[in-house]
Parts: sequence; structure tokens; C-alpha cells
Amino acid sequence: NGREASANIGLTPKQHSSGGKERIGHISKRNADKRLRSILFQGALSVISSVIKRPARTTKEQWLKALIERRGKKVAAIALVNKTVRTAYALLKSNSEYQPQLLA
Repeated sequence: NGREASANIGLTPKQHSSGGKERIGHISKRNADKRLRSILFQGALSVISSVIKRPARTTKEQWLKALIERRGKKVAAIALVNKTVRTAYALLKSNSEYQPQLLA
């Protein structure tokens, strides 16, 4: 599934649970394709730098701008890469074309 695809690149957060409490930590970089994650991360930072400079055109850009304000550029970049990988996995699995209006 899409989460496993993200996990293979090292984009999903580690989860720690004890006593019924779940804690979500940093991204799990272990057993991951570091080079691919790095390339995708650099691309996401490039997208972020261009989105910041202009008004949001799509709902995805609105989501990204709000996330940048809440969490910062680097966390938003990882979230964008994670969303991109999951979207790409879904497109490959369903053998369909990308439709940006369906993304939030």
C-alpha cells in the first residue's frame, strides 16, 4: 500500500506506544533508499520556495502554505514528499492519470 511505499523511502514517522499512549516520532530513515529520499526532498524544497512567493492556486498549495506556517519548511517538505509518493503509488496501482483537482 501507499504507506509501505513511503516507509521504503523512509518517510513515515516512527510510532512508539506504551500504556495505551501512542507517540509519533521522527521519520524512520532505517532500511530506506537515502538517495531517492534526498532527491525528492530537494524537489519539495524547490516547490515550497516557489509556493511561498505567490498566492495559492490550488487546494494542495493552500494545504502546503498552512502546513509551512504551522510546522516549518522542512517538516512541510517531508509531508509533501510523503503525499507525492503515496499519490504516485496510487496512480501506478490503479493505472490512471494524475488529476490535481482530486488532491487536497
